[in-house]
Amino acid sequence: MARGSRLVSALAVTMALAGTLEVVAQTASSAPAAAALPGTAMPLQEFVNDGFGGRPWNAYDQTASSAGPNIDGRPSPIAYGPTVHVYARAANGDLTEFINDGFGGRPWNAYNLTQITGGPTIAADPDATFYGPIVHVYGEASNGDLIEYVNDGAGGRLWNAYDLTAAAGGPGLGGDPTPIVSGNVDRIFARSSTGDLVEYVNDGVGGRLWNAYDLTTLSGSSAIIGDPNPVLVGSTVHVYAVAANNDLIDVAGSGQTWTASDLTSVTSGNPVAGRPSPVVDDGLIDVFARGTNGVLTEYSATTSGGSWSTHQLAGTNVTGDPSAIAVGADVDVFSQIPGGGLTEFFGPGSSSTFATTSLSATAGGPNIGGDPGALLYGTSSVHVYAGGPPPATPPTGVGLYGLVPAGAAASQAIEDNWPIIGDTGALGTQTSPYTGMNEGADLATGLAIQGSGRRVTWLSFWTVSGPVSSGPPTTTTTTTTTGTGSGASACYTSACYYADAYAAGQYVAETIDSYGSSGLSLKPDWVILDPEGFPDNNSGLVSGPGATATNWSSFIGGWADGLTSIDPGLHAAFYADQYEYSTFDLAAIQLPAFVALAFPDPVDVLTDPGANIAGFIAFGATCPAGTEEQTLANAPWNGSYNTLQFDGNGYCGP
Repeated sequence: MARGSRLVSALAVTMALAGTLEVVAQTASSAPAAAALPGTAMPLQEFVNDGFGGRPWNAYDQTASSAGPNIDGRPSPIAYGPTVHVYARAANGDLTEFINDGFGGRPWNAYNLTQITGGPTIAADPDATFYGPIVHVYGEASNGDLIEYVNDGAGGRLWNAYDLTAAAGGPGLGGDPTPIVSGNVDRIFARSSTGDLVEYVNDGVGGRLWNAYDLTTLSGSSAIIGDPNPVLVGSTVHVYAVAANNDLIDVAGSGQTWTASDLTSVTSGNPVAGRPSPVVDDGLIDVFARGTNGVLTEYSATTSGGSWSTHQLAGTNVTGDPSAIAVGADVDVFSQIPGGGLTEFFGPGSSSTFATTSLSATAGGPNIGGDPGALLYGTSSVHVYAGGPPPATPPTGVGLYGLVPAGAAASQAIEDNWPIIGDTGALGTQTSPYTGMNEGADLATGLAIQGSGRRVTWLSFWTVSGPVSSGPPTTTTTTTTTGTGSGASACYTSACYYADAYAAGQYVAETIDSYGSSGLSLKPDWVILDPEGFPDNNSGLVSGPGATATNWSSFIGGWADGLTSIDPGLHAAFYADQYEYSTFDLAAIQLPAFVALAFPDPVDVLTDPGANIAGFIAFGATCPAGTEEQTLANAPWNGSYNTLQFDGNGYCGP
């Protein structure tokens, strides 16, 4: 069968900043971000403790009030004089600014900074800061370059965009950049495309305004798997990130001198995931992150250099990445919880006891579908921004299949904004239920999706052997063959195909329903029959007496009926290559079809593609994958739910 084996594991302008003049490349407009984005666009929601209407918190849809776009990812809010500015990525990858400026009779308005600057679209969450009186917003372009958007008024334009990767000769990014201003320099920290912690800084060293430094190398620390987040402790920058072993690390220093500390190791603390959120207040450093067990975890120390301690905060598990701010003597931490509610944890810093409240419930607002961004306006007005509610239907686009190792790699892929994740639940077997060689990838993938707090499309593939799984025939009649191998009898009737797939469907439904005992409350969007057979002999459905449209229909029908006999909430689908789809009239099957393709240069040989084709499952993909993503999303394929499988267990972001 022509498919990837389930056995594969698998302008230039002059700028004056910091008293230095330098020519920096101004970006030109680029194509929209890769086809993987966005898939999960949602209205921008604002939660505010304004006390309006007798409620302590209220929620407002600022996409609706601004007539602006839906957003994808975590918003970045800042206070700008009497207004709040929120920066976010729109559904098409454009950088968008939402402001409560009251212009045109609307309380909020939205401005497309990508169009205004002529800059590129962004492929990751933006982050904003003040550098003097000027707003600087940083984002990762779809080619991995670090882009700076600045309201500097240069060239007669209020906003301009600059490519700092080109200016600094630095590495491409692999995630969200986060800035911090230290003295008279602007420092941006991010994960590079190779996993190292990197810093871009306008330090003017070597006659260049911007330079890039590899802090992983300078500190002798390990690569990181999530986005870093810096904080200023006195005059020293501390950057917090998650290492490959899920330990929380603290990388501190400046210039060429950096040190790294493994906080999880020194405290014997809870391993964590995602992007930490540090806050400094009242002589304490508190760093909050989602534990790998789903518990909000706090690491604390005094700013004077005292020993670190750690607590797991009770109340409710969390998903995604938290956002922490200091409010008076307390620290407020905002996070999504399982099910999508926005929840506030609040209490004194370094405390092991935090109170909790559901802001979605208290505000009468929606659930959220992404990470929140929190802002303290003045001394007590708290504003929390997030996308929500999550889309009711699975996000479309191009994602990944066959990630290794399944859980950790899926978490990284979701962090990198791939909207679809596919896995193999089990390989086929030679005896009933004809599937079940389970390597744990399905459960691990589900847990990774749940932990992310994002609405990610989950495709669960299960290889099922047909009734000819026992081996090559020794004698043949019209409908049956006596098999070798296990010694069982192989059967080519539609009844046999139906019965075998029915048993497989029941087994798979029971397996998926058992995931709840491991803490997984999600289920796949589609549970997909892959009739590749054991050992990869296509279950007799491609050649010989079993290769009939009737047998295909029976096999797929048995699968669907077996699944729903145990769990009517599961959604059956099937997988086939182009030859099988065309030859055996699979367009007539009233279930979603996922059709196999191969890179490079897939050729369309579908003779009568039907409306049941949900997407394309392509193997042989290479990095960078932007061209392949566009191939699947555009004509002639026009797939809605697509995945790429990289050669040799390779990996890159969208």
